[in-house]
Amino acid sequence: MYRVTIYFYILKRRKDVNGACPIYCRISFKKERASFSTGLKTKLKKWNKQKQSVNETSELDSAINNKIEQIKSHIYFHHSHLLDKGDDFTAKQVKEAFINNGDQKTLIAMIEDHNNSMQRQIGICYSKGTLKNYKTLINHVRAFLIKEYHLDIALKSVNTPFIYRFEAYLLEETMCHQNGAMKVLQRLQKVLNMGLQRGYIEKSPFSIYKFKFQKIQRGYLSTTELKRIMDIKLDNKTLQCVQNMFVFSCFTGLCYIDIHLLKPEQIVEEENGILWVKTNREKTGNISNIPILEPAKKYIKTMYSKERVFRPICNQTVNTGLKKIAKKVAINKPITFHMARHTFGTTITLSNDVPIESVSKMMGHSKIITTQIYARVLDKKVELDMEKLSKKLFK
Repeated sequence: MYRVTIYFYILKRRKDVNGACPIYCRISFKKERASFSTGLKTKLKKWNKQKQSVNETSELDSAINNKIEQIKSHIYFHHSHLLDKGDDFTAKQVKEAFINNGDQKTLIAMIEDHNNSMQRQIGICYSKGTLKNYKTLINHVRAFLIKEYHLDIALKSVNTPFIYRFEAYLLEETMCHQNGAMKVLQRLQKVLNMGLQRGYIEKSPFSIYKFKFQKIQRGYLSTTELKRIMDIKLDNKTLQCVQNMFVFSCFTGLCYIDIHLLKPEQIVEEENGILWVKTNREKTGNISNIPILEPAKKYIKTMYSKERVFRPICNQTVNTGLKKIAKKVAINKPITFHMARHTFGTTITLSNDVPIESVSKMMGHSKIITTQIYARVLDKKVELDMEKLSKKLFK
């Protein structure tokens, strides 16, 4: 009779920003091996390779060791159960029996696992807005499964044809446009990658899938339009607050949630007298340090309170107010608060020769390719550049 051997180890190359390494388990049976992530982590210096456990200095260390023992016990149980059946089996099947707890992992259960994990990390790695997107994902998947299969399906049954059918469903039977459908599918890919890492599936169904994003022209205000919004005198106090928040965003590139949560201590004056906004973006956690341009300073001379720079107004009210202001100043294009961020990226910075690297840093982008969506060439910029060329050629 073949014995099963269980070995725990850490992956040093996958150390996270806190210095913690993931703990993996390897099952050896009949000269075959199968490995999977335990979902546990510990710091390299705490791992005892000989004992295959964590050197305990805290309650968390003790809990990790208890979990390792539980995993070991459950693997032995499933190995014994497979032996009792009398059929031939492999190390991979022992792993699958343990991971699936004897049952097939379903697609909905996998998304729920992902969302529950994300819920526990709100405020640490994720925002509530990000979780909301994954709740939308599970609603779309449930509706699709009911229509196509009348029930949930095993995670292993999710293949590339399934992905293309789901894409067609999103485009034909939901409110999703092309790019919206692609974002839903990207989130599903992330969930399935988690299933891949945990050993529930052997291959990603997205391995040969091609995402098809459409290029879109992002709305922004011209210098003239921005000046109209800055100059208008408003009697309504709520509209005044909306005006202040929006214009300040146009000159700093901060999005609604970052303006909404902006604290007085995040407005910092350096020794050279330059005023900065120093904050971490709520959406990504990336550092966003921005020198405050002169036109924006008047909007923060009076703080709303000791906790907030601006009066807290919900996003819906802000966007409704912006439409009223736009109507008053004869701006006919669709306007939302996020247009302020596009205006900063296009009209205020890149069109005035601020290097894209600096703009990317101020906007808190993780990749410069994200900033490149703002790098459109305005007619006015073309006019000025050609005027300079004309002077050089015909002086």
